[in-house]
Amino acid sequence: MTNRQLTLEQAAALVPDGAQVVMSGGMTAAPMAMLRALAKRRAKGLRAVGVVGGAINMDFLVGARVAASIDTCSVSLNPFHRDAPNFVRAIQTGRIRMFDNT
Repeated sequence: MTNRQLTLEQAAALVPDGAQVVMSGGMTAAPMAMLRALAKRRAKGLRAVGVVGGAINMDFLVGARVAASIDTCSVSLNPFHRDAPNFVRAIQTGRIRMFDNT
C-alpha cells in the first residue's frame, strides 16, 4: 500500500499562484498551518474566499502578501479586536481588491 499522505509543504506546493482558496470565515477552524505553508513558499496572487465572512485567516493572507483579492462579506477579528489590521491597511492603500459576497 502506498503512502498518500502529504506534508503541509507538499500540499502548499500543489496550490498554484493565482488560485482561488475557499475557507470558513470564523475564528475557529481556520486552516492556519496550511496558510502559513502558502506564505512560506511565497504564493502569489491568491483569491481568498471567506464563507461566511473572514477573520484571522484572511487577515493573515493579506499581511503575508499572499492574497491579491478577498471575496467575502466582512473581515473582522471579533471578539478580540474590531478590525483586521492587515486587511484594513491593504484596502486603504489599494494593495488588494475586495469583492463583496453578501
